[in-house]
Amino acid sequence: MKFSDLLYFGLQIPRLHLQPSFRIPLSMHLVLTNRCNNHCLYCNTHSFPQEDLLTTKSLKNILSEMKKCGTRRIQFTGGEPMVRKDIGALINFAKQLGFFVGLSTNGYQIAERVDELKGVDIVFLSYDGPGEAHISLRGQSSLGEVYAALGALKKAGIKAWTTSVLTKKNKDYLEDIVDFAKKNNILANFTRLEFVLKRSLSLHPFVDKVKELILSFEERREVFRKLIELKASGGPVGDSFPYLKSVLEWPDNNRITDSAPAKRYKCWAGKAYGHLEADGKLYSCGWDSLRQAKGIDVLDKGFKFAWQNLVFPNNCRSCSHACGVENNLLFSLNYSSLWNACKSLRGS
Repeated sequence: MKFSDLLYFGLQIPRLHLQPSFRIPLSMHLVLTNRCNNHCLYCNTHSFPQEDLLTTKSLKNILSEMKKCGTRRIQFTGGEPMVRKDIGALINFAKQLGFFVGLSTNGYQIAERVDELKGVDIVFLSYDGPGEAHISLRGQSSLGEVYAALGALKKAGIKAWTTSVLTKKNKDYLEDIVDFAKKNNILANFTRLEFVLKRSLSLHPFVDKVKELILSFEERREVFRKLIELKASGGPVGDSFPYLKSVLEWPDNNRITDSAPAKRYKCWAGKAYGHLEADGKLYSCGWDSLRQAKGIDVLDKGFKFAWQNLVFPNNCRSCSHACGVENNLLFSLNYSSLWNACKSLRGS
């Protein structure tokens, strides 16, 4: 991230703390599509509408509006964003606007189309462990695509980190995943398996569908204790200590979000960051959209109107979702998380 961007964040975040009514969309997640080449065991993206309502033109208009409203960091995600033929054009346009651009992908077609990613600041590559651990969760072809993608990204000089979803199938491969990151001089990031408690159309599966994958309370604590040990011993774990400790201490194994406030951070969803779904509706965060909250149609109302009129959830003040917790820690000026982010972006 450029010094000018860091300075900009450094000026805006204190305003968020000092002026309770002040809101600015500094960081935004954009779901470009619900389409995906994989059928992961813990994802329902194929049950969502597959038509891309966000066209190249509309996305460029939205990105331009975001910049005017104060956004500086964007994360392109999906589905699988690489199924879009315009991903290179969108990255290029976003960089022309001056955004820090991240991309979340399972590795699909990256080796063949890596030139389209020139300019992207960081790629988060899904990797759930060696051999059968990854294949059993994400599919036979996915592992080869991860290896090919990582090789192509390294050759092109594009920064890449891995992201692993923690389940019973890969909980015993933490050291293997971290060793993989060490050998490739990258960082390994980890997130809890996510699920919903009501049967509804949702990106994450109903809890009963994935109950054989969900870590038990004790397994979760054992896993996150191990990750803390690996990071403390110098292992290339990208997650911050406060995030790892937050999930280690999360009290309810049957919930991802909670109405009780967190002790390490304040929730900044809808105040400092937001989430745009593939249907063009804006939410305060990804979990807000999963709760079937009322999103505002950016395609109809425009981004500025949607941001200014977001409806905030009144029953969520903390979560164990990796992106949400890390964002909240940073915007809460948690020193350890800020230092972790600086080291990670500088040294990876």
